[in-house]
Amino acid sequence: MAAVAIVGSGLAGLTAAYRLKQRGMRVVVYEAGDRVGGAVRTERREGYLAELGPNSLAAPSTQLWAFLLELGLEPSILPASPAARKRFVVRNGKLLPLPMSPQDFLRTRLLSTGAKLAIFREPFVKPGDSRSPVEESIAGFVRRRFNQELLDYIANPFIGGVFAGDPEQLSVRHALPKLYGLERTHGSVIKGFASLMRARKRNDDGAGAIAGGLTSFRAGLQELSEALARALRAEIRLRAAVTQLRAGAKGWTVGAAFQPAELYDGVVYAAPTHCVNDVDLDFSGGDRLKTLASIGYPPVAVLVLGFRREDVAHPLDGFGFLVPEVERRHVLGVIFSSTLFAGRAPEGHVTLTAFVGGARNPDLANADLPTITARVQDDLRALLGAKGEPTFRAFQFWPKAIPQYDLTYGRFKEIMDETERRNPGLALAGSYRDGISLGETIASGEAAAARVAALPAAMGTAGA
Repeated sequence: MAAVAIVGSGLAGLTAAYRLKQRGMRVVVYEAGDRVGGAVRTERREGYLAELGPNSLAAPSTQLWAFLLELGLEPSILPASPAARKRFVVRNGKLLPLPMSPQDFLRTRLLSTGAKLAIFREPFVKPGDSRSPVEESIAGFVRRRFNQELLDYIANPFIGGVFAGDPEQLSVRHALPKLYGLERTHGSVIKGFASLMRARKRNDDGAGAIAGGLTSFRAGLQELSEALARALRAEIRLRAAVTQLRAGAKGWTVGAAFQPAELYDGVVYAAPTHCVNDVDLDFSGGDRLKTLASIGYPPVAVLVLGFRREDVAHPLDGFGFLVPEVERRHVLGVIFSSTLFAGRAPEGHVTLTAFVGGARNPDLANADLPTITARVQDDLRALLGAKGEPTFRAFQFWPKAIPQYDLTYGRFKEIMDETERRNPGLALAGSYRDGISLGETIASGEAAAARVAALPAAMGTAGA
């Protein structure tokens, strides 16, 4: 029987382990911490449910939807409330709805007449030079195709909310490959979106209406990692930080804290890249792989607060709001969690999830909890009319939160691809590999499992 070691028990690692076990392989998951799930962390108490990492699965693909059903999660699947369709962006201290249709763009108060004209001119802007060796930032792309205002009030808050990043530093090709691809394939972002919308209408038979929207589970996203852990059972070793990966003639030797070194036929490295410095990498290209430790991960603090419904003036009639950097607020954004999904607050109460820090304000993310709470409540008072003391608090600090697909990321991707080519049996997976969303992270685990499973038929001596 072939044996594979999985380094890291986030969703990528758990997914890879699950798929390999399905193929009849022996898998062992090494986790440095005392819990599985990585960035997925759900806290349930006092009638509240707080997501302290990701808050939802965005637009699950057909394959991901089937995966959830396969894990037996169908009874727990919870689609987002229709009341959460509206998104807000802060401008001049007010929450304004983000335009969601061409008609909305014409009427919106979020954008000036000049910005609206820039949108209608965009189809006539010439595409950039795809052969240029200079990586283009998201900010440069938006300024080139639209204008500064669209960058300030659409792209900047979006990137702050998704990546906790700086659009001046992130690569449009690697961080937003679909947006980049629209210019390449259609010559225009607006034309590309219009084509996608027409195709979606043609292909929509109603069957994927729920699968295509935001999704969670009745007991929170942690249900997903818990379901995978149950399927793997004894194959997970907690508090077992991997310290060595060595390739040899008979396979891969894996050394871990408080564990005897063991021999495997393959390895899936699914831990964050900033952990690679703690591992002795003794294989071809291992020294180059060490450079992945320089991929940036800005700090993010997540503060979940509960309030009595009457203590929040805003109707909370949407998903939440994002804050452009030019508005100079403390929060990157706030999710109206109890509007987004049912069961997130007791009757007569609401739940708000605030994100602070990121590349925009790392010092605040690193501040003490009383300071963070005070700054968040300042913004909630000013923007939502929140008053009184919270009835619930939950907090999580992520010192290295989200990998940044910055202007140097192409070099890191080449190193990862080359290392896998030179070392059969080694696969890399995680949010640093093919996208940061939960769906993309799960897909990277699936892909890693497929690469390892494609080893020669002779594989299996290490686990025999």
